[in-house]
Amino acid sequence: SPGRRALLALVRRSRHREVPLRDLQGGKAPPGARLGVPFLLHDLLGAQQLQSVPTASGPLLRLAES
Repeated sequence: SPGRRALLALVRRSRHREVPLRDLQGGKAPPGARLGVPFLLHDLLGAQQLQSVPTASGPLLRLAES
């Protein structure tokens, strides 16, 4: 889906290819993410395209090594 691709592209462009979960939740949805960021995050984590890494300052989303 376009929203899925947009979210993955956002993580891919970020430093170290990882983004704090709260940055994604607080930011506005990328264009094409009509289903909403929480749904897309759940979807990408479930499809194992993103990994959630626990840190002291909250979860960090990282591109899954393919």
